Amino acid sequence: MSGAGNMLHAIKSLNANRKLLKKRTVRSTNDYKRVIENAEKPQFKKTTPELMRNIKIKIKRYKALDRWINFSAALATFLVLFLVYWVLRN
Repeated sequence: MSGAGNMLHAIKSLNANRKLLKKRTVRSTNDYKRVIENAEKPQFKKTTPELMRNIKIKIKRYKALDRWINFSAALATFLVLFLVYWVLRN
């Protein structure tokens, strides 16, 4: 019997929507926000100042490369358009 899980989800979803529609008064975020029980705050890795410097350098290099690529693409587009204009003009 394939698809039974899908239909069960559809039925639950329809029932939840129907319950929300019955509440035509003021709604709160708790009506539709999923609550995760026993949720812990995320744990972030501790970094060293040297690692942060390396990350900043990599980001600066990436941004510089991105700027160069954008400039080159704009220049190439301008040159192509200028050449097309020059050929069609003459």
